[in-house]
This record gives sequence, C-alpha cells and structure tokens, in this order.
Amino acid sequence: EFPGLFWGDRPQRLSLAAAATAAFVMLAENGEKGSVAGALRRRKVPSMEAVGHVMRERGFGGGPIAGPESDSLSAVGLLCKLSPENVVFGFRACASSNGVRSQMRNYARRLMNVSRINTNVAVSTDAVIYGYSSIISPNCFADNVQWIGGPNMLMPIINAAQSSSTMALSLRMIRESVRRHPPNLEMLQAGGGYRVLALLLRQKRIMDVSVLDQCFAFAVHGFVPGFQDKDSSKSKSGSKSESGPLSKVATHRWVFADLDAMKYLLLNHQVWDLNGAGPELPLRLLTYFNGLVVAHSTHAAFNSRRLHLLGIIRWTLHLMLEATELFAGGADGALFASRDDDSALDVNPSRRTAAAAALKNGWFAKPMLVSRVAS
Repeated sequence: EFPGLFWGDRPQRLSLAAAATAAFVMLAENGEKGSVAGALRRRKVPSMEAVGHVMRERGFGGGPIAGPESDSLSAVGLLCKLSPENVVFGFRACASSNGVRSQMRNYARRLMNVSRINTNVAVSTDAVIYGYSSIISPNCFADNVQWIGGPNMLMPIINAAQSSSTMALSLRMIRESVRRHPPNLEMLQAGGGYRVLALLLRQKRIMDVSVLDQCFAFAVHGFVPGFQDKDSSKSKSGSKSESGPLSKVATHRWVFADLDAMKYLLLNHQVWDLNGAGPELPLRLLTYFNGLVVAHSTHAAFNSRRLHLLGIIRWTLHLMLEATELFAGGADGALFASRDDDSALDVNPSRRTAAAAALKNGWFAKPMLVSRVAS
C-alpha cells in the first residue's frame, strides 16, 4: 500500500483498471487462503475480475462511449470520498520554507499544510518543526517517479537501449515504478504508456529471452525473470523434483494481474515478429501460458478466464499457423541449400530469400521416423 496523499480535487486513485491490477497483487501477497477470484467474491466485487482498460476499448465494462465514469472506482462503489473540511492537517516534509529564525542552534523548519487546498481559510497554513536533525519524508521509487511525471518519463531510456541486456534492465526499471502503484499503472494503461512501450520494442528489434521475461513480468505477478532458467539448470544437474519445463514451486502462485500489459506487450505479433526470431521465444511464451493454467496453480481458474477475455485460443492458433509456414520455409531453405546443381535458381527469388532466412533463424527440424513415435 503506497502512502496516500491529500490532493484536493486530484485523488490518487480513480482508475478502476489500475486499482484492480494493484488489488490482485495485494490479494495474492496477503496470504489469504484460496485464489484471488475467491477473495473478490468474499468482498462482493467479483466483477473486478474482468476489469481492464483494453476491455473498455472493446465495449465491455461500460466501454469508452460510456465516458470515464465506466473506468472509475465509483462504478463499483469503491471510490473513497473524503470531504476536505474533515481533513485536519496534511503536512509533507518536502514542502517547507526557511522562514523561521531561531535564536537556538536547533533545527527549525516551516511545513506547508497541503490539506488547505479547497478548504476554508480558518485552517492553519503551516506548522513549525523544531529539532536537532533534518526532516525526512522517505518515498519509494514509484512515488518519486510519479512526482517527476510518471513512468512515461522513462520511455527515452528504452529508446536509448542498444543491447538486449540494457533493454531488459530498462524494462525492469519501469516495471518497478508501477508495482502496486495505481497512479503509475493508470498512466501505462489509460495514458497510452503500454502502447508507446510496444511501439519502441517493435522499432528496436533486439528481442531475446531476457526481454520476453521482463515483458511477461509486467502482466503476471509472482513471475521472477531468470528464476526458471536457474531452476532448469538445477534439474539438469540431478534434481528429480521437476516434472516439466516449469517447476511447481515457480508457477503455483502466478497471478495474471494486468490485461493491458499482456495485450500490448505479449499478444502482439508486430512486437514479436517470428520472421526475425527463432522458435525459442514463442515456445518459451507458450510454456509460460501453460504455467498460468496448470492444474497445480492456485489461481488457474482466475488466470484462465482472464486469458479467455483476450482471445488466447485464437491468438495461439494464429501463432501455430505462422510457425507452420516458417517451418515449411525452413525445410525449403534446407532443400535449396543441399542442391549442388542450379535447379534452386529457378525458384522465385523472394521465396528463396524467405526460405533462407527461416532456415538461418532456426525454423527447421528433422521429423522423427514413424516407427519411433508410433505406439
């Protein structure tokens, strides 16, 4: 729970989608028995399960035509309203002045009362703090990012990245700035931040597994980038506790928290162009999706319903069709490369170029003999 601030007519929490994303994370972390879906039902807000800015664009949850009220916490009766006249004080250490002169050597500061916004003039304007040390108002990284303008201010770092490792670190920085922080989440979801991020990723074209992991961590709470690779290396060294590519320990608490991150960063064929990458990335992503809905997952039903909202079946079929075409192209490329004569020159040049590119990117696999796979 990040510290709330009194901002008069500028509340910190208005967006239902951003508040829901942060709520899913907090419900998953508080140790409550059962899944996030069960926790929402117990709090009588099961409709929050389908909340997402991308769903409003599709016409669900009120739709954009219904106005900004459909994405407001007031739509589900969760907006907390506090009359300014009921606020006694709201001092903040970073709002101060040196207007106090003290004959003593003690430290003295005058703090501005930020709760006076839109209140009557009878409220005190400031207060004086005396002591032997400075006044400190510790802020988390997300709060500081919000004060400078929000996570969209960090997008130039993504644009300046020249390697996949730098890109992954930049994505991690933005991800930490929105973790459980509704105001920053609202800027990425409703403010177009995820769309800008997807556009930058599409332009940079320096994707690898580390960038994919960071993008997946935007959407899924409990996923730790790199943890799966460490787990698999342990299993190869002799551990027998693993039953597949992902361990039960790694996936059983995964929560699909952010619909918009999944839609714009992961289920985006323009960002993850298979023509410029091998089968490793899509296979890794499909393995992660399986980890969200695997039987031992605590939140499997919750995750399945949210994936269905984004049309995951249709997306997967589209991915498989594209992969089939690329594997066919890779087989053609291998056939053309194996010919010693000039018969390959009779093939359409564009087809020959595409086949060579598919083969180079790893879209080729020798089929196994029927006798080895038949039961």
